[in-house]
Amino acid sequence: MKCYVVGCFAGFLVLDKDFNLMDYELFPHPELLEKWFQMEEKELTPEEKILLEKVGKKCDEIIIETSRSSYHYQDLKYHSKFTYQIPSKGGDYLRSNLGEVLHEADFLDSADDLWSVKRDLAFQVTERRLKEASHSGDLLLIQAIHAIEELEEAEVKLVERIREWYPVHFPEMDDVRDHGRYVELVAQYGDRDTIIESGALGETSNETMELSLGADLSPSDLEVIQGFARTIQSLQQSKKSTTDYVDVKMEEMAPNLRDLVGASLGAKLIAHTGGIKRLALLPSSTVQILGAEKALFRHLKTGERPPKHGLIYQHPDVRGSRWWIRGKVSRALAGKISLAVRKDYFSGEYDPEVKEGFQKRLEEITKEHPFPKRTEKSKKKTDKKRKKKKDKFRFKKGDYQY
Repeated sequence: MKCYVVGCFAGFLVLDKDFNLMDYELFPHPELLEKWFQMEEKELTPEEKILLEKVGKKCDEIIIETSRSSYHYQDLKYHSKFTYQIPSKGGDYLRSNLGEVLHEADFLDSADDLWSVKRDLAFQVTERRLKEASHSGDLLLIQAIHAIEELEEAEVKLVERIREWYPVHFPEMDDVRDHGRYVELVAQYGDRDTIIESGALGETSNETMELSLGADLSPSDLEVIQGFARTIQSLQQSKKSTTDYVDVKMEEMAPNLRDLVGASLGAKLIAHTGGIKRLALLPSSTVQILGAEKALFRHLKTGERPPKHGLIYQHPDVRGSRWWIRGKVSRALAGKISLAVRKDYFSGEYDPEVKEGFQKRLEEITKEHPFPKRTEKSKKKTDKKRKKKKDKFRFKKGDYQY
């Protein structure tokens, strides 16, 4: 005798070969939410085990609709009778007639109540997931690293503006290349004469003041420029405090990743994937090109060369490596990033050997490839250039020779 075992949000049901309801083990209404998350984690519930034990005595062939492997069922008494299909004919029938079947199993007062029960359960599941997401530490980290990126963009634009604005009064101060120092001088002193008299620019003289090509500004004009400079200073301080916060959060959440690539780059990788769990589940080949999705799609569409790296190009060992080994260094770093994140997420233990392993591999790559490898294409190109060079200085028949 053949039968189908199918699970749903209400529990587990058994249908015979003609899709008639044979037996069932349903969840109590107050426990629907907990049972839902238990099934999502692919755990065997007590109700499923009880039902399979009962059905095993009656049926010779039991078709279970499940995404689990046979490993989860090997400890059950009648596991030799089990066949696994997804989807199964019994599952298709149940989903098409769920209201009527659950009413027959006394789970619903009527088939029309199915929609309201599913709606209430969906609201509860959504509320619980939102609460879990809001309490997630990596959510705060993601928002912080996005805030740093936006502060950096704003700072670049505002510094550019003040470097165009203040030279109206003191153009000679463009010699100060450090943006932070430039903004500090404007915010602290404001007036050109005060800056020169303070000695902040080094050795100056009265001739410098007299020879300045800048215009004299009124105190109200200088006050506005100073206020603008102080605004930039507050942005810089905010960026610094947020950066320190990201460093502390990375040390708590991902010490191995922080040690390997730094707090800023590690946080950007987590933010790009949407969470440390998603990053931990990605293969290293995907980690290598995170942030280079446009180049990857262009490669798939037009056949151009695929990208060698994405966000990890910001790592000094990748950015500073020679062009012919940069792909190998990126691949080695991506592999170590995957290892570091998985250690952080699944064990939470700091392992200094992760970074040491990458440094060792980096030295090996550098020693093994001291010079770029000559391909057949490059050889032909070089030979062609040499031939052209020889032809240029070769005399043809009849030419005068000196």
